[in-house]
Amino acid sequence: LLDATGTVISGSSALHLFQAKVNALKLGDMDLYVTHEFEEEVINYLKITEKYKVEHKSERKEEYDSAAIKKIFKLEREGKKMDVIITDWASSIIPILQFHSTVVMNYITARSVVSLYPNWTKENKGLVNPRMYLENTTNLRTVIALMKYANRGYNLSAEP
Repeated sequence: LLDATGTVISGSSALHLFQAKVNALKLGDMDLYVTHEFEEEVINYLKITEKYKVEHKSERKEEYDSAAIKKIFKLEREGKKMDVIITDWASSIIPILQFHSTVVMNYITARSVVSLYPNWTKENKGLVNPRMYLENTTNLRTVIALMKYANRGYNLSAEP
């Protein structure tokens, strides 16, 4: 499915692979990033084959500060949660490039595992995305997201 649709996994699930120490990160959910042309195929696969139920669909970008996100599906199966994030851009990784910090700029494809800032990630360091303050998009959600990673031991900076 990942290969055929260009879908990628990102968020804490991808970060977990780079923080492979025991109990380094608790996995709470999985985030899939999908282009709008494969939205129906991916959602149907998750519902029919994997037995996930759509709990919520949002046309708004309620919890993500990215102009590249068109909509979000929240799915659940036996207590396991998954967010399917749809972008109307040509590549599913575009929203990842707009994340709040380099800490979570990691993703998994069908064929590879990618960390855009591997040394910083390995050293628990991160740079706040300059887009946040240059475009005046910082808000309470952004601050909470940054604090989540600071509380997990990441040293976040506004300058390299």
